[in-house]
Amino acid sequence: MSRITPTHASSTRLIQPKLTAKPASYGVRPSAFALTIAAAIAANSHAEDVKELPSSQAQTQTEESYKVDKSTSFKHTQPLLDTGKTISVIPQAVMKDRGVESLRDALRSVSGITLAAGEGGAPPGDSMTIRGFSASTDIFVDGVRDIAGYSRDTYNMEAVEVSKGPASANTGRGSTGGSINLLTKSAKLQDASDIGLRLGSEGDYRATVDTNKQLGDSSALRVNIVTEDGEVAGRDEVENSKSAVAASFAHGLGTNARFTVSGEYQKQENLPDYGIPWVSSNGSSDPVAELADYEGKAPPVDFSNFYGNVYRDYEDIEAQSLTAKYEYDLSSSTTLRALGRVGSVARETIVTAPRFVSVTTSTDVRLSDEKTRDTKDSLEVVQFDLIGNYITGGVTHDVVAGVEISSETFKRWNLVDVVDDNLDSTPELIDLYNPDNHVPFTGRYARDGGSTEAVGDTLAFYVFDTVTLNEKWKVSAGLRSDSFETEYQYSSDDPSAKLSSSDDLLSWNFSAVYKPKPNGTIYFGVGNSFNPSAEGLTMSTRTPNLSELDAEETTSYEIGTKWELLDSQLLLQTALFLSEKSNARTDAGESLDVLNGEQEVKGLEINATGLLSEGWSIIASYSYQDSEITYAEGSEVVQIGQALPRTPKHSFSVWSSYEFNSQWNGGVGAQYQGDRSNSASPASAEIAESYTTIDAMLAYRLNSQLSFQLNASNLTDEEYVDQVGGGHFIPGQGRYVRVNAVYSF
Repeated sequence: MSRITPTHASSTRLIQPKLTAKPASYGVRPSAFALTIAAAIAANSHAEDVKELPSSQAQTQTEESYKVDKSTSFKHTQPLLDTGKTISVIPQAVMKDRGVESLRDALRSVSGITLAAGEGGAPPGDSMTIRGFSASTDIFVDGVRDIAGYSRDTYNMEAVEVSKGPASANTGRGSTGGSINLLTKSAKLQDASDIGLRLGSEGDYRATVDTNKQLGDSSALRVNIVTEDGEVAGRDEVENSKSAVAASFAHGLGTNARFTVSGEYQKQENLPDYGIPWVSSNGSSDPVAELADYEGKAPPVDFSNFYGNVYRDYEDIEAQSLTAKYEYDLSSSTTLRALGRVGSVARETIVTAPRFVSVTTSTDVRLSDEKTRDTKDSLEVVQFDLIGNYITGGVTHDVVAGVEISSETFKRWNLVDVVDDNLDSTPELIDLYNPDNHVPFTGRYARDGGSTEAVGDTLAFYVFDTVTLNEKWKVSAGLRSDSFETEYQYSSDDPSAKLSSSDDLLSWNFSAVYKPKPNGTIYFGVGNSFNPSAEGLTMSTRTPNLSELDAEETTSYEIGTKWELLDSQLLLQTALFLSEKSNARTDAGESLDVLNGEQEVKGLEINATGLLSEGWSIIASYSYQDSEITYAEGSEVVQIGQALPRTPKHSFSVWSSYEFNSQWNGGVGAQYQGDRSNSASPASAEIAESYTTIDAMLAYRLNSQLSFQLNASNLTDEEYVDQVGGGHFIPGQGRYVRVNAVYSF
């Protein structure tokens, strides 16, 4: 079979050329300090002490392997076994067996992650919570922060990595509960192609092409294409379509100087879904009698009900990016790396937010509460890194030192209904139990000329060093200095109305790893993270002092153990963790926020990945999270003692597959999420009840070129709350069956 075999990695490590002038307002001392450390270590390393760098970072050994030995990030220089924190990697083998096609579906293999619904016109997209804290802006592609809220496809992904615990030293602002890194497919020195066609039970289809061509002794081109269209199982009317292409050209593969340029373009046309309204009176009075038993919960309706208007609601997304990367091996122990990326995501959306006209007097739902969003997120970033492996005085140093310069822009245009008589022709109310999705719409939306814009500029310097003292002990430390400056023009009527903020952040992490046996480690790790007021570029204008506040800071502690069992075929990880935010923003009243709130999340994680026996693979995880707001004041004092939103105490995920013989392979899995709330305020909190879903797979390989796979998701057709929002929730996918055929040559 000529199947493309992933190697999960960009080669070795990095520092990068200076593509833009450094702002004069930023000092150079952190960078000079980092590079001086690396240079000094290199200078003291004798030739006979030099160790050869690994040829790749974060690999799955074969397409069939669930177990991954290395992180997808070059900043984690040690094997996962010897890395002092919880890291879960979802390789292509798992995504293939589970029939994963989106990032959200891939993340179902990792416990402790909760999905959030969009609010205020923001998309439901890839918005999530990790270990109790929002991670919506903590998604990275090949180590570069991704931009905008949209749904990401896996057609061009080799692996998805979830790194838990504060990680600002590795990623910059945010990453309070963790971060997600997507490793994209890259060109290889081989000729191979896969063509896939999937047909589903919703009358849907998906076609993919993954082709790699070797162009010379050290050059190759890889192209990935996807097109799909179809409805969403278990949801009336909701449908999505997508077309995308990604290309990667590499030159110098297998040499000491490697250059890669890659680009991606995708277009989505969707009917957006805000799901179903919560039954909530916000504590003002009781709901109408027929909803009284459902206050603070989902209403007693079919979870397939759609409360939008198919003639008005739409979502158009256009995303594109271009990345260039250069790596040069100065020696067998030192690599320089340069990466530059530009990208943008434009989105135009009209979506109906389902809200009761008044739950205390009626069961009718408003159709007139449409949310509009016409936005463009843009990004320009360069990274320069030096990566080295040295031995000095019998002690090994794995060093990463670098600088990152980025500029992010968010622009939003006013999108309004320009037809004056629209309200006269469109009914404002629909029935809760039998909603009419096809109300005639005579309006037309267009820009009115007004817009808002936010710009965020970052300059960061960082250095990491893992010191291997002997065969039993390793110590790692990291330091990152961020200067994050933002300017937010928040009024579409007055371009001079602006808020600005400037944050100088110093992030750090530390871990100590003890190896009682070559196949086992016991570790302790600690680190911090920062959440600036303008973390997502924009800021709330309801509290005038918000832009003047310092960033929130969280410190996390973790103690755990990792073991490679069954001849190193199975990786078992167990960890206890505690995350403490000691200066959370809290409403002090009189339109002022203060930084004296306190929040904590403590818990337990257990993960197992790999082979239980020959042909029997498993990926499983369990999370226990005990979250609490330990202090607040003003209007938020009632939150003391409450759990953090979207943080279930218990969650687990398990998937296991078995190769019966060379032709047949089967798999089964389950996912459980405990009760979650959408708010920490008792009077307004709604509860998403716990649920369990079951999935299954059966695959047949006809010959070395043609294979078929049958996947079924949510076999029991469970009705459950998947994405939790403030005023609404989005139900999970209903029972969905699809068959996929792949031809390899």
